[in-house]
Amino acid sequence: MSTRWRGCCGRGVSCSPIGRACSGRWTSAWTTSSRCGAWTRTNSKPSPPRSGWRRRAKASCSSCAARRAAERARVRTRRQRPAAARLWRIGRRDPRPLWLLLDNLITTFGAAFTLIALPFLVMRLSGRALDLGATAAIEALPSLLLLFCFRGALDRIDPARLLWWCRAAYVLINATLAVATWTQAITLPLIYALALIGGLVWAVAYPAGRACFGLYLRRGLLAPANAVFAVASSVAMMAMPMLAGGLILASSGPHALAAAFALDALCVAASLPLLAALRRRGPARGRSASAAAADMPAPLAPVRPACDIPRSYYLYLLASTVLAFGPVQLLLPVLLVQRHDPAYLAIYAAQFAGIALAAPAAARQVPAAMADTLRGVVLCWIGAACAYALLGAAADAPKGVALAAALLGFGLLAAASNHYGIRSLSWLQRSADPRRMGREMTWFSAATMGAMPLSSLAVGLAVDRLRWSGAAHALAAATALAALAAAPHLLRLRRRAPQRAQDEAAAPPVAGGGAASH
Repeated sequence: MSTRWRGCCGRGVSCSPIGRACSGRWTSAWTTSSRCGAWTRTNSKPSPPRSGWRRRAKASCSSCAARRAAERARVRTRRQRPAAARLWRIGRRDPRPLWLLLDNLITTFGAAFTLIALPFLVMRLSGRALDLGATAAIEALPSLLLLFCFRGALDRIDPARLLWWCRAAYVLINATLAVATWTQAITLPLIYALALIGGLVWAVAYPAGRACFGLYLRRGLLAPANAVFAVASSVAMMAMPMLAGGLILASSGPHALAAAFALDALCVAASLPLLAALRRRGPARGRSASAAAADMPAPLAPVRPACDIPRSYYLYLLASTVLAFGPVQLLLPVLLVQRHDPAYLAIYAAQFAGIALAAPAAARQVPAAMADTLRGVVLCWIGAACAYALLGAAADAPKGVALAAALLGFGLLAAASNHYGIRSLSWLQRSADPRRMGREMTWFSAATMGAMPLSSLAVGLAVDRLRWSGAAHALAAATALAALAAAPHLLRLRRRAPQRAQDEAAAPPVAGGGAASH
């Protein structure tokens, strides 16, 4: 009888007791297993012929710790790869990231035309910014209804299937809007009615789309994917509004507006086959593992239940929408309509530059703790307050100074909004329990899109009463006060972080990919 040492590589390689290179020779001394720390003894058998793995191990096994160090180095190298390179490498094996990217690009391409055409249509019909804010408010109100009445509905339905039906409804809504505009049968009440129907569809489609990201992408790809999608969307949002705005400003008739709505309908229709293919492929981290863990016997089931995301997290998102980043959706179209100058379309290029700079920084390291994520959100508020102060100060300046300030201010707002959006959404998608992904995305939708009525109505009223520059100054002051009010809560979270980390380390692990720590 002789002994062989089964190292932590688990291949039964004969190693010398003093830890020399793996040689495949016989040994006759008792050795201890580095994996379990116990004495082991195996029957004597001839070692197999030296394979390629053994030849490599001869130069690298100073026991298996050297191999572990090499593996850690390779993992660090993989983590340092750019987000686009990682998605491309994984997309060659798994087409789901590519399908989601194409779907995002196609729908953003069409939505960019509607984003420009609808404000021009409302302002041509009424000429008041308050009516434009009311249109946005009507479209966003159903998100709150979904939160309070059907917040658990998305957990029982496949989000990709639900998103497909919502996109089909969007095709009908945009086609109706295009036909009514082309025939000059469009009226303000009809716009309100279509906005309400579109808001009902959007209230379901938006959280379903965010849930698709969380379920159909692997957890490690969420932050890089959100960053790549943000940059790709910014390219479309830069080029398409400039093209659409140029066409609309060059034409005083309704046909250019109708063509913009029709193009949006065609783009949404083109995304339907991609969603169908995504459904057939299935989720990457769906609810099956969590359901299997829930069906396990009591001794094997996880002791610690999955936790909901703290509601204070959504309060920060709500403040971000109402004060910091939501007003841009109304301030920018009103500025374009008031100036009526194609040179101001360069603001979309400035927004793209801000997003392109912020997205790689946001995708590098997603904070693991909620306190770190919220601290980044408050820093983005401070950047938004500075941008609004700059826009308000230069609104009445000469044309060159006002244009330069608008480019810098809206570029800074885009960078802060993108950094905040990638970090907050990636943390939420990684931390949410897959079984409750629909519920958490419903809260996310209500705190972002559902809060748009408050932001739109407040900003529209402020523009009518205080003029554009006064509204920008008011937003700067309100955002700065919100950042000061959040400081005590952030300090309290920071003091509690060590104790919370100790409690989570002492708690038993959660099986099935449950919720992450908060």
